[in-house]
Amino acid sequence: MENEGDVPSRGNPHRDAGSFLARVENIVGKQRLLTDLDTRRLYSTDFSEIEMQTAIAVIRPRNTQEISEIICVAAETGVAITARGGGMSYTLGYVPRDENTAVLDMTSMNAIRIHAEDRLIEIEPGATWAQVHEALRSTGLRIGCMGTMSGIAATVGGGLGNNATGHGRGDITDDLMGLEAVLGDGSVILTGALSTNPERPVLRSYGPDLTGLFTHDAGVFGVKTRAVFRLHPKPEGVAFVCYGFADASDLVRALCEVERLGVMASNMAFSNYHHRLFATMKPSPDEAKAVARSVMEMAPSKLRGLSSLFSLARPGGFNYLLKWPFSTFGVIDAYDQATADKMARAAGAVMRRHGGVKLPSSLGVAFRAQPYMPIERLMIGVDGECTIPTNCGVALSQSEALLNAVENFFAENEADMKAHDVTWTRLFLTSKGGFGMEPILYWNDRPSALRMAQLSSERRAEFEAKPENKSSRDFALDLRRRLVERVDTLHPYHFQIGKYYDYHSALQSDAAWRALVKFKDTLDPSGLLNPGGLGLG
Repeated sequence: MENEGDVPSRGNPHRDAGSFLARVENIVGKQRLLTDLDTRRLYSTDFSEIEMQTAIAVIRPRNTQEISEIICVAAETGVAITARGGGMSYTLGYVPRDENTAVLDMTSMNAIRIHAEDRLIEIEPGATWAQVHEALRSTGLRIGCMGTMSGIAATVGGGLGNNATGHGRGDITDDLMGLEAVLGDGSVILTGALSTNPERPVLRSYGPDLTGLFTHDAGVFGVKTRAVFRLHPKPEGVAFVCYGFADASDLVRALCEVERLGVMASNMAFSNYHHRLFATMKPSPDEAKAVARSVMEMAPSKLRGLSSLFSLARPGGFNYLLKWPFSTFGVIDAYDQATADKMARAAGAVMRRHGGVKLPSSLGVAFRAQPYMPIERLMIGVDGECTIPTNCGVALSQSEALLNAVENFFAENEADMKAHDVTWTRLFLTSKGGFGMEPILYWNDRPSALRMAQLSSERRAEFEAKPENKSSRDFALDLRRRLVERVDTLHPYHFQIGKYYDYHSALQSDAAWRALVKFKDTLDPSGLLNPGGLGLG
């Protein structure tokens, strides 16, 4: 018997994978229907290291019509569908939970259309943040949220399903005007401003706005095929606030007080592990030229640009970070340089009051010029370890409680971590009145096929003969699970939910859960869209 609030089992009991594959081949063509085992396994895993089901196929649709037809066939044949972007999930976001699941590889749908006069940009879900950044480079315009550090591979569609934040101001929803998505019966829905004016979407909430229901939804309500965002002029004034800290509590207090000022576009902090990472990064000549070009383009004046380049070219690179346990870099955008500098002075005074020591601005300059890190540096550690993050955020008033909970947890597990050769570090981020912390675990192991796929051929050769270390991996995954349980008493929010976090228990209203279940049943009556995402289906 089902308990109140449980999700009923749904789906077509008659599953005909053979018929599904044959009919989909007629829709997309043989070259865009991949059924070899290696590809299916690769596209059925994420960085969580948790194994579920292997997809029956990887499909590469080219447009909304093809996706609509594929979903109609899936509903008729009982096959489930998950949509995958750049594959940067670490919460089982697109990983098939059920047998007879096909994965839509959305990266072929990556068109970007800029409507500068109306200050709008239309983006297909397979476009990466780096591609959007490049498309806007010469326009003098940008989206407030510039995406995640993994933006070389992470896509806008994945960001919509996971509420991306990171570089720039706020999160992905702040400038989102509306969405196009394909529902579980193959019909196409337009939301927000697109629903009333698809050609010139201006007012998102003209009547009830459904857009929010399709964001941070882990893809369970529809396959997103198009999004429109509001654009803003690039700021004429840019300033950087970079400080070193000896103590984590002082750093957190400074970050939160600066967040309350409301002056920062980005406000991130790192600990000593990432200082080592930055100190070892040596850009190629081509990468250095690209960064130099970006620095000059974003500078409010030639003199300011040359000053920023000088900061980047300082002897020793980022080695100055190695003396500090913690560092923070903030970016301030303003109408003009005088205003940006005034805001930076106010933020700097807060940093110094909490024990911060002013650092060169090179880290801030580097991240604004090139916001996205090579994926292999995110998924493989400095010493060749495998890595996995866990993000959690709380209200500013709870920041020290979260810090203490995390620090105490790792102190309690220090001996066992040492025995299993597992280490950790953390990132910090404040945004929209919240404080975020991202503990990252590292363990020595042979990289998974997904991690190996992110490596250059030269680096891949380093790991080919490396043995698996299942004991350390299992310990790290269990440590992560227990960490999530420890901080859950603070009711944290997470930027990826997927199938990993217990979203049902996080909701403080039973009525909200029942409404979501009914909404899912209405939009996806066969329960075929990413079963298990958010705990639905």
